[in-house]
Amino acid sequence: MKFEMKINGRKVTSASQIERELTKAAEHAVEESIRKAAGPGVRIKKTREGYIAEGSPDQIDRLTRRLR
Repeated sequence: MKFEMKINGRKVTSASQIERELTKAAEHAVEESIRKAAGPGVRIKKTREGYIAEGSPDQIDRLTRRLR
């Protein structure tokens, strides 16, 4: 039996491909929401440990309120 599915425009045919594509889509959604919440004047850096926000204390407080 052949199984095909499209996720974000990509054709996937195995469970491992589905898992990889869904993981990648979830990571992209999280990164996009963090960058949208940051607003102007805040730099977001992606590191091995996670994300680092650089900016004034007021801007970082605003970022944390938006992410809650």
